[in-house]
Amino acid sequence: MADTDLRDWWAELFQVHEFAHYRAYAEDLTCREVDFIEQALSLSGGETLLDLACGGGRHALELSRRGYVVEGYDVSAPVIATAQQRAQALGTNTRFVVGDMRTLHVHGRFDAILLMNSSVGFFDDAANRAVLANAARALAHGGRVLLQCLNPYQIEAYLRTFRNGWYPIGQGYVLRAARFDPRTAILSIDYRYVDPTQGIDLTHPGDQIRLYGFPELKALLESVKLRPESIFGDAVLPPVPFEEHSLWQVVIARKELPLIDTP
Repeated sequence: MADTDLRDWWAELFQVHEFAHYRAYAEDLTCREVDFIEQALSLSGGETLLDLACGGGRHALELSRRGYVVEGYDVSAPVIATAQQRAQALGTNTRFVVGDMRTLHVHGRFDAILLMNSSVGFFDDAANRAVLANAARALAHGGRVLLQCLNPYQIEAYLRTFRNGWYPIGQGYVLRAARFDPRTAILSIDYRYVDPTQGIDLTHPGDQIRLYGFPELKALLESVKLRPESIFGDAVLPPVPFEEHSLWQVVIARKELPLIDTP
C-alpha cells in the first residue's frame, strides 16, 4: 500500500469508522463543542465559517445544521467524500474541499475559522506559521480564529489516560502508544490496527504534533497579525478559565484591522 493510500486508510479509520463506532459519544461531544464555539466566537447566525483540518466534518455539519454557511477543508479525499455524502443525507449545504491547509489560497472570505484538536501543530514551526498566515489571509477584516491546542505544561496529566492501550473500532482493535519529548515539544503517537476476522495487521506511519505553550502560541499568532483576545481551559460550557491544571488551551484571536491614516 502506497504511503498516501495508507494515510487515507488511517484517516478513514479515525475520522469515519471510529466516530461511527462511538456515535452517541461523538454526537454529544460535537453538540457541546459547537455550543461553546457559538458563544466563544459570539456568532449571531448566518456567518461564513471555515473548518480547517475538518476530518469527517462533525463540527462543520453541526454548524451548518444550525444555519451557518460552512466550508470544511481537509487533505484526505476519501474522508472529504464521506463528509460530503453525510451533508447531502442530512440536507445541509455544507461544502467540503480537499486541500492542504499549508497551501490554502483564500482572501477575506470567512468571518471565523476553526482549528480544532491541535491541528495547528501537525507540521514543523515554519509550516505551522504558514497555516496560521493562510488562515489570517482567509479571514475578513475583524474575523476571528478559534484554536484548540493541548497544553504542553500538562502533558503528563493528559497522557495518564491516553498514553498506551488497546481499544475497539468495528471488528478490530487499535493499539495506541504516545510519548512526549520535552526537548522538541513534540507529541509522538504510534498506532497499530488488528482485525483477525479480516486478516488485517497494519502500522500507522506515526503522528508528530508540535505543542506550543501559550507564550509561544501568542507570539506565533501575533507574527501573522492575529491578536489573541481570550483563552479558555477547554471547549466546554460554562466557560472554564485557562489555569495551571488545564489540559487544553482554546484561544480566540482576531485579525487585526489595517491602520487608517487620519488627516
